[in-house]
Amino acid sequence: MSECSHHECNLSSYKDNDKCILHCSKQKLDFFKIRSVFYNALEKYVAENTIDSNGFCHFSGVAFPKPDIQSSINYAKILNALKQIHFDSCHFFTSYIKLSEPEFFFQDCIFHERWSVFNAPVLKNVNGVLYQNCIFHEEVSSCSEDDGKYVIDSPLFNDCGFEKGIKFGSVEFKSPIFNNTYDIDLNIESLHLMDCILKDKFILNRCNIQSFFMEDTVFESKFEFKQNIVSDFEIFNTNFVKVVDTFETKFGNFNIKKSIFDDFVGFEKCSFGDSVDSENEDAAKFTYATFLSFVNFRNTNFYTGLDIENINLKEAPNFLNTNINEKNSNRETFRIVKSSFDKIHNYIEANKYFSYEMKKYKEELKGTNKTQEKVILFLNEKISNYGQSYVKPILYLIAISIIYYLLILGYENNILYEMHPSINGVLENISSFVNNVSKNILPFSKILKAGMDFVSLLFYIIFASLIWQTLVAVKRHTRR
Repeated sequence: MSECSHHECNLSSYKDNDKCILHCSKQKLDFFKIRSVFYNALEKYVAENTIDSNGFCHFSGVAFPKPDIQSSINYAKILNALKQIHFDSCHFFTSYIKLSEPEFFFQDCIFHERWSVFNAPVLKNVNGVLYQNCIFHEEVSSCSEDDGKYVIDSPLFNDCGFEKGIKFGSVEFKSPIFNNTYDIDLNIESLHLMDCILKDKFILNRCNIQSFFMEDTVFESKFEFKQNIVSDFEIFNTNFVKVVDTFETKFGNFNIKKSIFDDFVGFEKCSFGDSVDSENEDAAKFTYATFLSFVNFRNTNFYTGLDIENINLKEAPNFLNTNINEKNSNRETFRIVKSSFDKIHNYIEANKYFSYEMKKYKEELKGTNKTQEKVILFLNEKISNYGQSYVKPILYLIAISIIYYLLILGYENNILYEMHPSINGVLENISSFVNNVSKNILPFSKILKAGMDFVSLLFYIIFASLIWQTLVAVKRHTRR
């Protein structure tokens, strides 16, 4: 029988394994057959490696199986007899070890089963967390045993990887959940908090997250969520008491519903809908979201649109240099954005969103019998894009002037009369009547061309409308 291949272990290898019973993988071993052997080996290991004065033991590379809580040889008893435990590069093939007495620190450990986080005093370490650089292959969750909220006092994770995500329900966190190194990119499959209270800061930056879901949760301190990439971001009935900062985060599906933000909220340089090539078709939604302070959307891109029709705002938000795709965005959204620019006297940007508002209003009129509104909106859009273009009305003015000039030449050379001599009498009677009527319209009577009074009147009205559209468009681009 050979010695264990694990570094600095002098125990014999276990059966066909190259490692001893402590260090070999427990994934394919029958726990009930090894529990006695494992218990005795662990007891010996602790006796040889414990510093008596501090009751401290350092476990290096030990693979822990599921403890037998009904047996007298439950190895958790050995661990609970210690005062301080450092789990270093250990493997856990169990979902829970009930430990209540010692101080703990898990470093570079791998958890192969669904893991339940328990409240425990933290063994002093550089980052002051319970888990550092650990990998969790299955879901991580809380382990509440009583009614009400389970309290976790200690900071939990530093630079850990979560392949199946995190799910906490009815937990009160008195310390930060994450204390990550800022310049390290991490992957988290999902993060779900339901009916939780977070007393301390929530800081989670530079992570790639598939699903971020919060419901019935209260963040009593700062919520920092910067430079993340999130495929699905959903928040329901959640309160944020302090500052919320999501700087440069990329959101896919985004939905905040029935949530309250008491302090400043920043979405600066964020993107919603990932990119214009994203398969996501839903607009970013703020449904009955209440902002009691200032909210900042500056330099933000809403690639698949924005829906803030049912938002509650105490102050005008900042949408400076924000791009909103018209797709899936509604008229009320553009009205709110327009109004926010009006309140700070940024009329140029306000006019841009006024044109978007009118386009959406035109879409709403489809299928209705409001013919007059349809005609006005149609002409306004075609002539000046709702006051956004002064070039278009000028071009129309030039084209109409040419047409009017050609009609004058035709009249002076009797071209129309020569084309249809048989109806000249009828045309003369009609033109005589409408020309006489036109002469009695005082503002235009002195400038109408004799013999073409009615035609002149029509063109002067068109000219006046085009000139007015040009002036309005120029004013909207230069207004102070």
